[in-house]
Amino acid sequence: MIKPLMLDKALPELMPIGSVTNLGSVVVEGDPQASGAMIHGEPTDNLTCGIFACTKGKFKMTYPFDEMATVHEGSVKLTDIKTGVTVEYHKGDSWFTAKGTEVLWDITGERFVKHYMACINGQISG
Repeated sequence: MIKPLMLDKALPELMPIGSVTNLGSVVVEGDPQASGAMIHGEPTDNLTCGIFACTKGKFKMTYPFDEMATVHEGSVKLTDIKTGVTVEYHKGDSWFTAKGTEVLWDITGERFVKHYMACINGQISG
C-alpha cells in the first residue's frame, strides 16, 4: 500500500484537536490550536503517519515518541531545550526528534503544517 502525500497537493481534511494542551504540551505564549489527520494507523498504535497543523503560538512538549517530520506549509522554530539550539524550518525541510526530547515550538505565522511518521517504542512490529 502506498499513500502519497505531495507538497504541492491539497491536504486531506484536518480534524480539530483544540489547544495543544490536549496533546500534553504546555503553552508559553498565545493560544496555539491544533488539528490533524491520520494517514496510517491510529494515535495509540506504535507506528503512525499523519498530518499535524497548528496556529500561531509558543509551547513546550516532551516527545513521547521518535518522530521524522517534514514541513508542508508555513515555518516553525524548534529549540532543543537541553542544548539551547534553535533551528528554523520552512516548507520542504525535515527533522528527526528522539523520544524524550523537550522541545520549544515557536510558530510565528498564522498556520504551520507538517507531515510526520512517529514510532512510540522504537521497534516496528510486523
